[in-house]
Amino acid sequence: MEALLVLIFVLLIVAGIVVFMRGRDRVAAGPDGGGGAPSLGASRAEPTAGDIRALKPGDVVNYDGGDFIVEGTLRLEQDGFRWAEHRIVDGERSHWLSVEDDEGLEVVVWERTRGGSLEPGPTSLEHQGVTYELDERGHANFTAEGSTATAGGGRVEFADYEAGERRLSFERYGDEAGWEMGTGQVISEHILDIYPSRGT
Repeated sequence: MEALLVLIFVLLIVAGIVVFMRGRDRVAAGPDGGGGAPSLGASRAEPTAGDIRALKPGDVVNYDGGDFIVEGTLRLEQDGFRWAEHRIVDGERSHWLSVEDDEGLEVVVWERTRGGSLEPGPTSLEHQGVTYELDERGHANFTAEGSTATAGGGRVEFADYEAGERRLSFERYGDEAGWEMGTGQVISEHILDIYPSRGT
């Protein structure tokens, strides 16, 4: 009798172990057999490993505590040299993000600024107590993607000034248009997380 009770006890333990193992395997496999429960970020695409050069309308840029959507992109070309300017928006916050790769990648966050009577021309310009030196002036061809508040393409005249890591830029889209002015700050591309839009 004792031997029978011991046998039944052992069988119950073995059965319990089998049930436990099968249940654990189902949890690991997930309800559709796809390899476990989704991670918290599964609804969001993986970042493009900081490759800011691949940025385009519809992508998301995590910057300064916000998720900015790329609403528009300007792609510019001057004598074979190409760069891009992206309009990024997070609610009421809006910036322009320029990406230029000329003997090293330079990323600048821009704010559109009212310059009053300030216009390009002199080799030095002072704005808000900062003295900027002229870096480059010229014309470029551009094409627009998404929402940029410009034509779909054409020519732009520009003048770029520098003061250390600070930037002052003027752009004019069309000969009859007025100058648009912006102030910028060079940033490291490594502080940005880029999430490509779905379907790309």
